[in-house]
Amino acid sequence: MNNLMVIDGIEVRRDVHGRYCLNDLHRAAGGEQKYRPKYWLDNKQTRELIEQLFTEGGIPSSEQNQSVSFFQGGRDTQNLGIAPVNTVRGGAEQGTYVCKELVFAYAMWISPSFHLKVIRTFDRITSAPQT
Repeated sequence: MNNLMVIDGIEVRRDVHGRYCLNDLHRAAGGEQKYRPKYWLDNKQTRELIEQLFTEGGIPSSEQNQSVSFFQGGRDTQNLGIAPVNTVRGGAEQGTYVCKELVFAYAMWISPSFHLKVIRTFDRITSAPQT
């Protein structure tokens, strides 16, 4: 399976935990100011979805015995998995990285056409035969 995700010629970076860069998705969607990831992350419905992901244990860790600790909403969520959202400030990998579920939610927030484009891209890269 090819894990490279490209939407409208924009490569969507991934971090070491497999989360996708919202900033790259924003550029792929046209880069309009009103669709900046910050505005989506400040949305009440988005915050509730992120909280639900934390409640369910974050993203399952790819390494079975890996102990990951992060702090969210005033509580320690040690050993629950990988945080669904991580913001990297500065450096070459700067950006906000999110899990697949949040990629779909962000795309849906932007527009129905972008949402379908993201779903179809995910479908293509996850169903492609390994080379």
